[in-house]
Amino acid sequence: MPSSIVSPLLSTFDSRGISEIASRFGQSKEALSKGLESSTASLLGALANKAGNSTWMSELFTLVSQAPSNINVYDLMGAVTDPNRVSPAASSLLSSGQKLLSLAFGSQQSSIIDAIGRSSGLRPGIVTGLMSMAAPMMIGTLGRLVRNDRMSPAGLARLLASEGEGVRDLLPAGVSNLIDAAPVTVTPSTRPIALGRIPEDEVPPEPAIEPTPKSLGLWWLIPALLLPVLIYWGYRARHPVIQVVPQNRLVIRTVPRNVFVNIPPNGVEARFLTFIRDPSKSVAGASWFDFDRLLFNTNSATLRQGSQEQLGNIAAVLKAYPNVHIQIGGFSDNSGNSALNLKLSQDRANAVMGKLIALGISPDRLEAQGYGEQFPVADNSTAEGRARNRRASIRLTEK
Repeated sequence: MPSSIVSPLLSTFDSRGISEIASRFGQSKEALSKGLESSTASLLGALANKAGNSTWMSELFTLVSQAPSNINVYDLMGAVTDPNRVSPAASSLLSSGQKLLSLAFGSQQSSIIDAIGRSSGLRPGIVTGLMSMAAPMMIGTLGRLVRNDRMSPAGLARLLASEGEGVRDLLPAGVSNLIDAAPVTVTPSTRPIALGRIPEDEVPPEPAIEPTPKSLGLWWLIPALLLPVLIYWGYRARHPVIQVVPQNRLVIRTVPRNVFVNIPPNGVEARFLTFIRDPSKSVAGASWFDFDRLLFNTNSATLRQGSQEQLGNIAAVLKAYPNVHIQIGGFSDNSGNSALNLKLSQDRANAVMGKLIALGISPDRLEAQGYGEQFPVADNSTAEGRARNRRASIRLTEK
């Protein structure tokens, strides 16, 4: 489905505004319009691509929640095109916009600007100006949606993930790869730590050890101490083990090789895994687990690159628990033709199943079913509700 954020946002730049910007930059209205559309779509696509990172989403949610209710687009345009017209309000908006661009693009910002420039025929400096206008307007648009629909950070993440589908066709050549490559901003207090390793800046100094006289009388203890360790690791080699590492991330050790998979603590993988491991949970009437980082191209069953991590995690869990069978469900909102929605939901369920098979899961453990508009989990009258209803899910049928 097309994005419902980009079009209303671009409509705030009316013909008069576009003409004024084009005149000040010495460009045609057509080139400016294309550049502004590409800039806005690239920004929204980058935000959607990172929506699955809860730490990053908290930063974005704080930024958009502080956005003013109304933004004077002409004041903003004047500030970008003429430094002598920067008002205090516009200066604050431009500063917030720069924070958003940094969050969205990271170190890929200049490369993305160059790609938009090549596509639209605009100089990088002009694209930078357009980005400087698009970013505050995006903050204002998202801020209104958060307030009007009373969204949580998770709700905003779902909306962005869904809206990202609608801008893929608007992205200039090369931007998709740059967006996928842009690193997610992680603060030092929450950066991932590899299992069994402490970052060098956090390693405590080793205490001084006084030399002791050599002794040969305790060498007989070494075999006795090693025996329990060998028994322990022999057990671990035959059984999947769940370990908790710093930053509250789960790690799965699977067989036959030691494979570590980072799982967000509140993601679908963690809840799915908890259900599998809980002997009191029965598959009879089992609930659906909605994917939270699974994205498709617009009106398509083609999975986007950002979906690989979550599907890989689910495949790893299924390999660790070979008795588990699942059903994959595809669902849609009630927009458009119901028959087409049903077909698309079935195609997407099939695509997820096909990917899991490609990752080594036996087809006889999987089934796929499209449900279309049936079984909504949210109100289709709101943007967030429609985003939540457009989903792919899994549920256990055997364990």
